[in-house]
Amino acid sequence: MMKSLTFVLCLVVLGAHSLLVLAVDCEFDGHKLNTGESYKPNGRCMQYTCKAPKQMIGTTCPLEGGLKPCKLVGDVTKPYPECCPKFQC
Repeated sequence: MMKSLTFVLCLVVLGAHSLLVLAVDCEFDGHKLNTGESYKPNGRCMQYTCKAPKQMIGTTCPLEGGLKPCKLVGDVTKPYPECCPKFQC
């Protein structure tokens, strides 16, 4: 009886431990994130952040307005926010 109880308790502890280790709060585009973690997709100038379980926020570059002879130039090969367009005059 004692061996059975010990075995069951071990299974419960191992199961709880695996849930804690394998649990993720958010999943986006195949990337698993815990609360507070961010993901910056390649080729897209934005960042996704896991704010709480199943709550993600996407952040993009701020909108810029400018004068005609200037143009906005960005580089999506760089991670967010370095990829955000800046005025080139």
